[in-house]
Amino acid sequence: MTDFGVFFGRADQLLDPGFRGEPDIRSVEPASATVPVFDLGLLRGDGVFEATTIVDDVPLAWHLHVRRLAQSAAALDLPAPNLPAVEAFVHAAIRLMGPTAHAHLKLVITRGADATLSAVSVPTEPTVFAIVDPAFGRKSPEIAIATLERELLRDSAQRAPWLLLGAKTLSYAANMAARREFERRGAQNAVFVTRDGYVLEGPQASVALREGDRVVTPHPRIGILHGTTQIELFAWAALSGLEIGYEDIAVERLLSADRVWMMGASFVQSVTAVDGRPIAHDLADADVVNAFMQTERAAIDAWTRAHVPG
Repeated sequence: MTDFGVFFGRADQLLDPGFRGEPDIRSVEPASATVPVFDLGLLRGDGVFEATTIVDDVPLAWHLHVRRLAQSAAALDLPAPNLPAVEAFVHAAIRLMGPTAHAHLKLVITRGADATLSAVSVPTEPTVFAIVDPAFGRKSPEIAIATLERELLRDSAQRAPWLLLGAKTLSYAANMAARREFERRGAQNAVFVTRDGYVLEGPQASVALREGDRVVTPHPRIGILHGTTQIELFAWAALSGLEIGYEDIAVERLLSADRVWMMGASFVQSVTAVDGRPIAHDLADADVVNAFMQTERAAIDAWTRAHVPG
C-alpha cells in the first residue's frame, strides 16, 4: 500500500448524467499533483467536496456523502454529478491504493478554470480529483469546545440562500480562522452560535446533545451542513431505543445536557467543557457509539437509507 494517493477523474464522464460504464482514473504522484492556476476552486474556493473515513476498503456512509455532494453542487449551480460514476471512481481510487484498513478520503469538484483571467486559452471544464490518506491522524476522543458567534439568525438560510449555508463548499477560510481562534482559547473545537443565541455547528463538525432518552441536533434549516455522521448517530440512537429529533437548540442547553457530542468522518467526540465550564460527559458513551459505527455498518446503512430526510 502506498502512503498517499491522488487520483484525477474526467469531468466529461463524472459530471455527465448520460455517461455509462467505468470512468477513467489517473493516478498522480502527490508531489506532482496540480490544478490550473486559473482554477476557480483555487482562486475563489468555488467548488464542493466530500470527505469520509475508509475502513477495510469501504468508504463509510458513502451513500449519504454522494447525496449531499449533489445537493451542494446544485446550490452552487455546478453540473450535477453522475452519482454512479462518482461512486465507481471513488472505489477505483481505493482499489489502486491496495488493501486499506483505515484511511481518509476526500473528493473535490471545482468549477474549473476562469478563462477571463488569462490572455491565453485555457480549458474551463471542472476539475475532479480524490485524495486517499492512510496516515490521516485520528481525532482525540475527548475535547473542550468554545462558542463562537456568527452574524446569522435562525432564518438566515431562508432569507439569504446566496450565502450557501448548508452547502459543503471549498470556501473554508472562515472555518480555518475559527480553528485558529478556538486554539487560541485553549479549546480543541468550537460551536458556532447565531446572534440570537442558538447552536449551529462546528467549523468542521456537527453537534448533538443527549438529554435523558432523547438525542437532538440543530435542524439543518437553521443554516448548517446536514452532517452525515450526525445521521449515523441518529441511526445508533434509534436502533438503541432512544428518541431522536431536529430542534432549534438554545446555547444554554449545551451546559445542561447529559452529553454533548461533536462528530465528523464517522467518529464521535465527547465534549468535556464549554467556554471553560465543565459539563457532564462520559467517554464510555462515545466509545459505545464509535464501536457501533465501526462494527454495525449494515444496520446503520439500512437505517439511514430508510430514514434520511429528503
